[in-house]
Amino acid sequence: MIDKEEVKRIYEIAHLNIKDEDLDKMEEKFNTVLDFSRVILEVDTKDIDMLEIVENHESILREDIVFESIDREDALLNAKDREYGYFRLKKVIE
Repeated sequence: MIDKEEVKRIYEIAHLNIKDEDLDKMEEKFNTVLDFSRVILEVDTKDIDMLEIVENHESILREDIVFESIDREDALLNAKDREYGYFRLKKVIE
């Protein structure tokens, strides 16, 4: 279960702000997702063949459209920390 303090920590790691009045709602949303993922992990799949490719998938792919990217300095304009022209992030997974 995720509590309000964990919600605050997640928002801090993501460099996002959250209002105190929104903590209850976000705590509930995070826990809804975690509860659903637990249900998925409980599904018995031992007699199910592994599927890597859907053979009857008929998705029509769009053509790539090439256009100029955003300028690096504009992209980094609001970065809290940057190094060598890139975003610099704190390590969050150990």
